Amino acid sequence: MKNVDRVMVLGLDGATWTVLDPMIARGLMPNLKALLAGAASGTLRSIIPPVTTAAWTTMMTGCGPVRHGVFDHRYYDASQGRMKVNHSGRIRVPTLWRLLDQAGRSSISLNLPGLYPPPRTRGIVICGMDAPHLEAALATEPEFAARMKAEAPDYGLGYFWKRAPRTLDELTTNASRTATSFLGRADGGLLADKLVPDWSVLLVQFQNLDPFQHRVWPYLNVDQYGVDRPEWNAAAARVIQGLDQAIGRLAELAHRRGAAVMMVSDHGFGHCLGRINVNRILIDAGVVRLPNWAGKIERKTIRVLDRLRLWGQKREDPTARSASFDQSVAAQYPFDWKRTLAFSPHQDTAAMVYVNSASRHQGVKTAAPRMTPGQIDDARLAAAQALAEARHPETGAPLFTQLIHMAAAHGLDPAEEGYPDLIAVPDAPYWIRTKHFSKGSWVEADANLPGTHRPEGVVALAGAGLAPGRTLSANLIDATPTILALLGLPIPEHIEGKPLVERSAIAEPRLDHAQEPLAGPHAQPFEYSDAEQELIEQRLADLGYLE
Repeated sequence: MKNVDRVMVLGLDGATWTVLDPMIARGLMPNLKALLAGAASGTLRSIIPPVTTAAWTTMMTGCGPVRHGVFDHRYYDASQGRMKVNHSGRIRVPTLWRLLDQAGRSSISLNLPGLYPPPRTRGIVICGMDAPHLEAALATEPEFAARMKAEAPDYGLGYFWKRAPRTLDELTTNASRTATSFLGRADGGLLADKLVPDWSVLLVQFQNLDPFQHRVWPYLNVDQYGVDRPEWNAAAARVIQGLDQAIGRLAELAHRRGAAVMMVSDHGFGHCLGRINVNRILIDAGVVRLPNWAGKIERKTIRVLDRLRLWGQKREDPTARSASFDQSVAAQYPFDWKRTLAFSPHQDTAAMVYVNSASRHQGVKTAAPRMTPGQIDDARLAAAQALAEARHPETGAPLFTQLIHMAAAHGLDPAEEGYPDLIAVPDAPYWIRTKHFSKGSWVEADANLPGTHRPEGVVALAGAGLAPGRTLSANLIDATPTILALLGLPIPEHIEGKPLVERSAIAEPRLDHAQEPLAGPHAQPFEYSDAEQELIEQRLADLGYLE
């Protein structure tokens, strides 16, 4: 392989060959077809769980969640008993942007989740969905922000798919907005190229593909769950056509700059048949305990105290917003915390379960039971058994296809690291629900979520000296080492992925930080304000990640 001077990365959030191949065959993606004609391509397997922020962090570090520390959009802060939004300060390993900066290279990253607050690097970093708002995302790049209004006016952080469309007009309007947002993102890439013409890596991430597929999957009509409604199908297809036009603009820029092109998704997509009520399963197994009358009074007291705390914050800052997201976990979930052994507070692609031990909440006043190490193991096993034995009430099929015991699988103490004790991966067509505990089925349909994540994403490499064709098979952790290899840069020892190309001359010596110890747990030089966190969590709720 011959080293290249530049790599353009097209980050297609949730892209899957299940959609792209039929759309190319229908003649709706001529630019992508032309790009793939000269590219090696294939399936890119995501991480567990295949959720957006964790997956893109893997893409830009070359490490899995156990090493980089990000498992979800949010994390459980046991010291405060609250769910909090993840941020760049919690990433435990260097990102691609830091590696390039230390190698003296300039880079551009637009809209990538997990990068707020943005790192200081040679080049431009504009954060994505984890920025509280567009002004915050642009705050560190005033020149880009100023010129954007004239040269990329459609660049933004807007999301248009808060529910499945109920009318053709709603679908058509949101499809047009989404297509325009894709073109705005591409125009942002063209503008950034003008401001940082010596870039080695230019990444543009297209987030709106993900919520679009969550809400509109049947109207793409690409699998057995497709709905054949010509006007609706045509409206949905306009989103794909807009994405293709954006790809065309960036591919033309890559050609002018002599850049190799990597196309990568963070995960794939498929139909969704409903949500699994994971805490309902744990309640029925006796792992989660519901309160008696005294416990209900205690919970009401906790909720009152939470509201008083929020009221005090509003008095200090009248502009601050408050919502249920600001409440403690104890206030949000109607459990008897003195007797509950384990619980799951994450709502998305996997059930992440925490043992409710006092040791996890060390130094904090909590109702969690005191457990010996043996009792902690017993609680973990009880939760795992409940999920392993859970079956669909109608089909009898297992609801969870994989259970990961973090301590045993990775040789670490989940409580010390702030990690979940268990990760339970649901059967492919299902999403996780934790908020609703009403007596009823363990599985509930969700009309607003007809599509959900799959681990099988896409990858393509053009201009990298590889023979064209559907020949690649890779993991998401391979993206960063592949980019470094293409540029002839060293690959630090802590990186877990492998390059998809053979390396020629590698720059020496190795980067200094390769010998530095990885950051310890909970290294947090930054915290969102409560108002900022509420804004982001409301966005996550609008996108279907929270309820």
